[in-house]
Amino acid sequence: MFSKKPHGDVKKSTQKVLDTKKDALTRLKHLRIVIENAESIDLKQFFDQHFSHIYYVFFENFVTIEASLKQKGHKSQREELDAILFIFEKILQLLPERIHQRWQFHSIGLILKKLLHTGNSLKIRREGVRLFLLWLQALQDNCSKEQLWMFSCLIPGFSAPQSEYGPRTLDNLINPPLSLQETQVTIEEVTPLVPPQSGDKGQEDLTSYFLEALLKYIVIQVKSLEWKNKENQERGFSFLFSHFKKFYLPYIFPNICKENSLYHPVLDIPQIRPKPHYVMIKKDAETNETIYCTKEPFIQARVIVIRWLVSFWLEPKPHSGPNIPGMEGEVLPKNIQRAAASLVSREESKNDTVDKVDKSAEPEQSHSNTSTLTEREPSSSSLCSIDEEHLTDIEIVRRVFSSKRSNVNFVTEIFRQAFLLPICEAAAMRKVVKVYQEWIQQEEKPLFMQEPEDTAITCSDIPCSETVADHDSAIEDG
Repeated sequence: MFSKKPHGDVKKSTQKVLDTKKDALTRLKHLRIVIENAESIDLKQFFDQHFSHIYYVFFENFVTIEASLKQKGHKSQREELDAILFIFEKILQLLPERIHQRWQFHSIGLILKKLLHTGNSLKIRREGVRLFLLWLQALQDNCSKEQLWMFSCLIPGFSAPQSEYGPRTLDNLINPPLSLQETQVTIEEVTPLVPPQSGDKGQEDLTSYFLEALLKYIVIQVKSLEWKNKENQERGFSFLFSHFKKFYLPYIFPNICKENSLYHPVLDIPQIRPKPHYVMIKKDAETNETIYCTKEPFIQARVIVIRWLVSFWLEPKPHSGPNIPGMEGEVLPKNIQRAAASLVSREESKNDTVDKVDKSAEPEQSHSNTSTLTEREPSSSSLCSIDEEHLTDIEIVRRVFSSKRSNVNFVTEIFRQAFLLPICEAAAMRKVVKVYQEWIQQEEKPLFMQEPEDTAITCSDIPCSETVADHDSAIEDG
């Protein structure tokens, strides 16, 4: 056990973690040594066997750091918070079976409420979203109505879900209003861990900021939980995504048509839509060019979801250097490589210039009565960008989307919605066209495009994305 790399003190550290005579801080230090030097299979076994000791060490240190943050709030305390949250994440990742059975249910829930508190800095709130999704991914159908309400409030800017207690918001879920008499015991108010600092960078659009974060995390954390039954990884994603569809999609895509089906297409010519009304959004800082778009609610959220879906089929290609015809497989001298790279760079620059001309021409062709309709390309730092190291997660997500007809219809309907966007979002439309092009041209077609004789059509055991467990139906009734 613990053979990841040679470390003479690992076995001693294991004993010190379990030594109740040691103080909590010392045990935490040795717990980190164990985590950093153990093979994953051994680490899971260690957590399974000693979960009670591990959680005690974590919680005692968390309480100490929380008190220290409220008293001082220095950078060193914030670094200590990051370190203890690393242990918290390991607990969520390595003990999903226990968490699924509501082990430490109230304690974990309270810690996550402290992280999600709207008075925290954006960085802490986003970290709270990430860890909350891990917890919910482990709980799945064993979560309570409160967790589902909290999930529906993670992204600001959407209508509060209704319940028998009235509208539910993140604030009144974290600190429920109590009407108790003075003689009764009241619970302690949950306060922010790390309030925003003077130098923190703010976000103009919090809805987009947290939407991108949520969509990213439900994908890249698909395989984070060390389930003994690996099928639970797909079930976890399906559970989270089904509730995302339930709580958020009706607002993001108010005109979504659930009747549209790839398997029973409606080929009638649709009615002509009313001409969109464009208004000036802002002026480009570099070119001083006026940017126009429609003032539809959640238009940016719509684009984010479309680009997120597109990313599962437009995979990032690994950079392989300049391609020189006839020289494949040969090791070239550095000067030739540099010359080829320079040539490729010039060609790409030329193509980019042509693309820019085409892009600027597109709006004028479609809307000759407007001066400029500039499309907004996403920044390369977008939280929704999914890089190569997560391709295995993407494969799982693709499998869920292709697992049943209802999921396939959902994907094609969202892609149809892309073509209903205003022309200032033409970049998102082109991405969808590119996906269809890939599907048609690639040799290995998606499952739903294969001929019946090529594959046996099977229905996955993954819970249906539109089927939500009975226990949360009370949210709709409330």
